[in-house]
Amino acid sequence: MGKTLLWIGAVMFAIYLVKTQYLNSSTWIPFRDGCLAAGSATEAQCNCLTDYVHERFSDKEVQQIMDQRIDDPVFAEKVKQTVMAGTLACRNPQ
Repeated sequence: MGKTLLWIGAVMFAIYLVKTQYLNSSTWIPFRDGCLAAGSATEAQCNCLTDYVHERFSDKEVQQIMDQRIDDPVFAEKVKQTVMAGTLACRNPQ
């Protein structure tokens, strides 16, 4: 019984570490704030679009998008298509 609780504790601690260190996005809030600053979308729409973009791009790629450092035309087209699709998908968020 004691070993089982110890293993459960170790697994929960590992999950906590992974969640806090690797699953948090450092670009989510700045991206959402930029969306809100544009003034053409509601907070719910910006949250939806931010989630949509972060599901499809890494933090590094999102940072490049925000910094407007997109040199590859193929990547630029992917960004354009993703933002357009995300805008349509988030037109009426739940």
